[in-house]
Amino acid sequence: MSTWADATNEVFWNDANDEVALDRYRTLVETIDDGIYQLDADGTFVAVNETLVEVTGYDSDDLLGEHISLLLADDDVDRINRQISSCLETDDDTTGTVALAVHTAGGETIPCELRLTPLQEGGEFRGTIGIARDRSETKRQRTRQRTLDRISDAAYAVDDEFRFTYINGPAEDLLHRSEGDLLGERLWDVFPSAAENDTARAAFQTAMRSQESTRYDRYDDTLDSWIEATLFPSETGITVSVRDVTERKTRERELERFERIAETVDDGVYTTDHEGRFVFVNDAFVSMSEHTRAELLGAHGSVFFGDRFVDTDEPEWRKLVTGECDSIEFETDITGPGGETLTVHNKFVRLETGDEIGRVGVTRDITDRKAYEHDLERYERIVETVGDGVYLLDESHQFTTVNSAFASLTGYDRDELIGSHAELVFGEKYVEIANAKQAEMEATGSSVAVFEEELYPATGDPIIVESRFTLFEFGDGERGRIGTVRDVTDRVEHERELKQYETIVETVNDGIYVVDEDGRFTMVNDAYTDLTGYSRTELLGSHVSLVGDDETIEQAKEVESELAAGTAEEPMVEAAIRTADGDRVPAEATFSLLSGDMRERVGVVRDMTERKEHEQALEESERRYRTLAENFPNGAVALYDEDLTYTVVGGELLDDLEIPTDDIVGTPISERYPADFVEEIEPHFRAVFDGESNSFETKYHGRELLAYTLPVRNAGDEIYAGMLMIQDITEREQYRRKLEASNERLEQFAYVASHDLQEPLRMVTSYLQLIEQRYDDVLDDDGKEFLEFAVDGAERMREMIDALLEYSRIETRGNPLEPVDLNVVVQDVLADLQIRIDEHDATIVIEELPHVEGDSSQLRQVFQNLLSNAITYSGDEPPAIEISATRDRENWVISVRDEGIGIDPADTDRIFEVFQRLHSYDEHAGTGIGLALCKRIVERHGGDIRVDSDPGEGTTFSITLPATAST
Repeated sequence: MSTWADATNEVFWNDANDEVALDRYRTLVETIDDGIYQLDADGTFVAVNETLVEVTGYDSDDLLGEHISLLLADDDVDRINRQISSCLETDDDTTGTVALAVHTAGGETIPCELRLTPLQEGGEFRGTIGIARDRSETKRQRTRQRTLDRISDAAYAVDDEFRFTYINGPAEDLLHRSEGDLLGERLWDVFPSAAENDTARAAFQTAMRSQESTRYDRYDDTLDSWIEATLFPSETGITVSVRDVTERKTRERELERFERIAETVDDGVYTTDHEGRFVFVNDAFVSMSEHTRAELLGAHGSVFFGDRFVDTDEPEWRKLVTGECDSIEFETDITGPGGETLTVHNKFVRLETGDEIGRVGVTRDITDRKAYEHDLERYERIVETVGDGVYLLDESHQFTTVNSAFASLTGYDRDELIGSHAELVFGEKYVEIANAKQAEMEATGSSVAVFEEELYPATGDPIIVESRFTLFEFGDGERGRIGTVRDVTDRVEHERELKQYETIVETVNDGIYVVDEDGRFTMVNDAYTDLTGYSRTELLGSHVSLVGDDETIEQAKEVESELAAGTAEEPMVEAAIRTADGDRVPAEATFSLLSGDMRERVGVVRDMTERKEHEQALEESERRYRTLAENFPNGAVALYDEDLTYTVVGGELLDDLEIPTDDIVGTPISERYPADFVEEIEPHFRAVFDGESNSFETKYHGRELLAYTLPVRNAGDEIYAGMLMIQDITEREQYRRKLEASNERLEQFAYVASHDLQEPLRMVTSYLQLIEQRYDDVLDDDGKEFLEFAVDGAERMREMIDALLEYSRIETRGNPLEPVDLNVVVQDVLADLQIRIDEHDATIVIEELPHVEGDSSQLRQVFQNLLSNAITYSGDEPPAIEISATRDRENWVISVRDEGIGIDPADTDRIFEVFQRLHSYDEHAGTGIGLALCKRIVERHGGDIRVDSDPGEGTTFSITLPATAST
């Protein structure tokens, strides 16, 4: 069930004897923050650990001998029995996790998770071992150690007829017989149970026959003990060494039980030796790691925990060893089995084995908990950022949470609202109204209730708000409401005004007229006179034939008859209006009948000249797009309408994929693609009708594609279609991935090369220093100078190698990017450089700097290099340095300007290369890698670095860094 370092077929912790291994197991049981217990076959407690005692509030004596129903409800007991029966039937080692409630001695109910392991001996059910985890995550610290007595040896001898010839004192005690009772008696007569035991008789016979030592153990009913006998035969008989191993057998069973416990718990369990190397890891521990069990066992703890592993030379370990603390806990990130980053919580205690001190620890994966905490923080920020008021009510309609917008809208402080009844701001009828809306919501199956209501602020008149709420269930089963409110007072007032003028607004831009039953004009508006070219006087009383031909008049009469009969589906006619100038204007007329005794027809006429021109232009545009689509290289082009239905498609990509265009035209994307693919691309398709253009990458038919969606406008600048342009970037992406892999290999090579150079360099330096120490008296001045040059060169080489190591680790050793206050970073750098600043009498002016997304330690390197260079290359005058920041859309540009010696523009690219120097080492010391490090760090942050300079005019280094979301 478990594997450990150098394991064969021995028991758990094979490097220890039974007593030490058992002590380790007990230490482990008392270290784990879970309740552990053993029940007999009847469900009665026979063993409990301290954690279970603490959780339940009972003493161990109160629990032992009691049925498990003391802690669990009858339904939960029945459920556990069913789980155990299922395991026994399917021969499973453990049941699944069971969530239930434990009733404490104080009458409280604690939510727990329970995992059970059935115990069987010889196929017979003997009871269960259980692990109970308190889901309230209460932390406990406990250790306890026990020792077991050793067993003394006993010995006796028998002749070749198995008669006793010798028996020592311990054997008399063990066998409960005196020497006088046994000497001369046959072994099988005195102990008939041994004679009947095939194992014992066979061992004696084999020893006499083979004349080789033999060992066996068995349970002796007469002695009521387990004995281990070692037989040493001779030609005249057998000498037998006997040990009472009852306690050992008991411990072995206990060890087996503890071993099953270690593999049953969900947490990772491990032990290390005095050197910090793993000697045991359980399955749960292995499942968290990127390494196999074989790779972990024998490996140093840092293989799993990295730099956070507490080594035996660290102060934390010494505190544990000296007893200053009982345990050590920490959280750290590790690499999971799939290469993913996992966050784990680790706790370990001291484990003494003889003169050596190791550790036994428990590791829990808390990645999901950390992600949940991060999400919770993010959502809390969102709630506080939105402009709408947000609130949470409990079942009693009392506020439990409100955001700042809600407090501002109501005029109450947040503290005044929390705990107050909703009627405080929603009025006396809130409960009645809200319950009615909730009932309506539940009846219709809706998840959100939306309605308008009045809100009563602390001061001033009531305001009208759009209120939304949905139901929310608290962790204890209580139901409440989450709601939002938005002030719509102005909107409602505008809607009232809009309603009064709705008819006019709908028709004011079109020509409006009324004709009587004889077809003569009785009313026309200004727009109609403008359209026809006739004055109002000329039109009123005139027959409609003045502006329309006979065919148009007949069409109008037919529509009028349909309107009167109530059968008109579309009371509209398209025709040409004859103007006073004799021109013909294409128009669209919509008719309706006025109510009353007189049969009058109202007409709304719209000039269609521009629309006709637009339609013609649209047809020409569509022909152009169709030509583009049919000949689009290395991709595809399509047009689609507001229903997201393709109207035109084409391109070489469709030919490559052997997709007929006829299969696509006329098909909406919802029918064309799988649902998950539609969900991915639909927002981009719809955004074009809001005037947005987007680009995105996706995969389809095994190809990697770069897609663009953009609006298509007519001559009137109206969006009438969307265009989809696709490029096949499969080869480009494959090349990019190859390039990234190549860069990674080069980076690893640089690291390995620079790392491996350290050792020979240390040897060269050591021997040079040894020569200097031993032969200083015999070297002349030239020899000493040569030796000094060699030592100095070796030291410079070490600095260059260290710099190259640092350069190669920028990507691999960097911290995650997070919001960083550059003011703090620069102040830390100034503190580090304070001595140089004072020595050079430097003046440094710093403007207010922003927050950026970055790695604070790496950004500190950048500013330290730039400021150090500005001081070094200041010339003869005291350094004058200025640090400033400007916003450039989504980035910040940070500038470090000096008034030093400047740089030749021809060298501005070279200075960012590794080991490129513009001055000799004698002029200015250094490795020549500082600016290369700066460039690499800034590029890791998604920015760039540039320099503007002229000799003698000073230098300005500018770095671009991404702004945080809140700046």
